[in-house]
Amino acid sequence: MKPIDLLPAVDIKSGQAARLQQGKLESSISYGQPSEIIADFLAAGTKWIHLVDLDAAFKVGDNRALISDLVSISGVKFQLSGGICDQASLEFALSTKANRINLATSALLDMNWIGRSISRVNAADPACLSISLDVQGESLIARGTGENLGNFSEMIRKLDDFGCNRYVITDIDSDGALTGPNLNLLSMIKEMTKSDLVASGGVSNIDHLKKLRSLELSGVILGKALYTGLIDLQEAISACYK
Repeated sequence: MKPIDLLPAVDIKSGQAARLQQGKLESSISYGQPSEIIADFLAAGTKWIHLVDLDAAFKVGDNRALISDLVSISGVKFQLSGGICDQASLEFALSTKANRINLATSALLDMNWIGRSISRVNAADPACLSISLDVQGESLIARGTGENLGNFSEMIRKLDDFGCNRYVITDIDSDGALTGPNLNLLSMIKEMTKSDLVASGGVSNIDHLKKLRSLELSGVILGKALYTGLIDLQEAISACYK
């Protein structure tokens, strides 16, 4: 079976690794120094880190200096996410030399900029840029602002035409709920596009990872289940790659 990249998530709020409760920044739980979390993930054998600036995502600040330092850690690849929705935030993300940069759903409010950005970044590295699609029902919702950006299938068609090569798909209702990934949504989107898909949200056991791998997705982001001890990272790595 084709391997699926596993991306353990390290979300940063006010300089600390944190996990949101019910998607709310004010009720987040701190897990200590991000560098220590990353070191633990590295020791377990991870190949990727999904690094998220929660403050930037919720437009209450940023953690840019810390993120620049973390991305310089050797021995692991970084996918950078959180509030990357305009030229200034994209320029910062590119300056970090992160392996992948994930534009926020809120960036889709300016489709002209999206088109220019995809063209520019793809010319330098077609594997670098991805776009976050936060889905609720049939709609795209910009988390952090709550804005409805319309039907996700119509948006994917437009983004495919722009040349988007990767989407990070989050089912908002399952994110952090540990109720399992939305396999129907992921299967539906896989039929719509030839671009790579990364699943995010809902994974709570090894069987969920195996099911996502069977869909032949590009990757899966793993968050809350790691921090609560429901999934052992070494076992998750084995399920995704072996």
